[in-house]
Amino acid sequence: MTDLIHTVADLIDERDREGLEVTLARVTFGMARARALTYWRVFRRGDGVWLRMRVALPEHLGPAKAGTDDMRLAAASEGLRLAYESRNLVRWRDRPGHPKGCVLPVQGANEVLGLIEIAVDSDIDRERQSLLAGMLRIYRSHLAALDYGDVDELTRLSNRRTFDDQFSRFVQAEGRRHGVRRMDDVWGARSHLAVADIDFFKQVNDRFGHPYGDEVLVLFAGLMRASFRETDKLFRFGGEEFVVLMANCSLDDALAAFERFRASVAAYNFPQVGQVTVSIGVTSLRLHDNGSAAFGRADQALYAAKRRGRNRVLLYEALQESSALESLRKPSTEVELF
Repeated sequence: MTDLIHTVADLIDERDREGLEVTLARVTFGMARARALTYWRVFRRGDGVWLRMRVALPEHLGPAKAGTDDMRLAAASEGLRLAYESRNLVRWRDRPGHPKGCVLPVQGANEVLGLIEIAVDSDIDRERQSLLAGMLRIYRSHLAALDYGDVDELTRLSNRRTFDDQFSRFVQAEGRRHGVRRMDDVWGARSHLAVADIDFFKQVNDRFGHPYGDEVLVLFAGLMRASFRETDKLFRFGGEEFVVLMANCSLDDALAAFERFRASVAAYNFPQVGQVTVSIGVTSLRLHDNGSAAFGRADQALYAAKRRGRNRVLLYEALQESSALESLRKPSTEVELF
């Protein structure tokens, strides 16, 4: 009983969603007395439902041996597909060359968030099934509590209050990825922050009303999700201002992604409102950067994009090299209704 209490405590102490998936996988591995376990994150891409392998304990199962991180649900094993579709535990007993096991769906409020594929030496009895089901209920409730404080209610993106914490975790993860000794060489080239602001959004609210303005924000957030990778961090900072964090990506690829997003917004026909555009300021992250400093640089590039005609992507470092920042710097007493 003591071990179970500590197990639950480990789960609810974790606030970072990336860490939560790892903790849930480890907890489930122990509770199921598993021989091996794979946690698949479920996500949507434009052409359907996909799976991303997030955790493998202690060895990969099934399709993970193919060496690819992302897999279409339609190409996954029957157990994974049935668990996703039924939202219930799916077990198998006799599969040539495979141990006994089952698949558990991890459910959020309205969708399946993940699939846990478990291999065991002996069947999971009713008591263990009940314990696992209870653990997944706790996990779901914990996510709901985190969402209440950490997720923007309208767009369902992360909100501003989570930015500093997520930025710190982001920096730490990049440090582990590259190694402290190499970060001076690769940091600025591989990690980037952008501030995006919808142009003339106040006019949208004034002309069409706030309900249509809110719909623009929701659809804009949807375009963000479709335009960036599932691993990129997306935030709504408030009003019409959004932030994107990208890692493990060259500067050229990052700028190309921001440009594609800008073009997708400009081409989108928002109901009743029609076309809107977005201005984007970008900066590459630096060793020992903090969220405020990085945001400030990207915000200066955003301001330059507004002053140069809007509907464009500008890089802070390029503006700095061309000495264009001083002439475009926003006076502290100036108010702009962009």
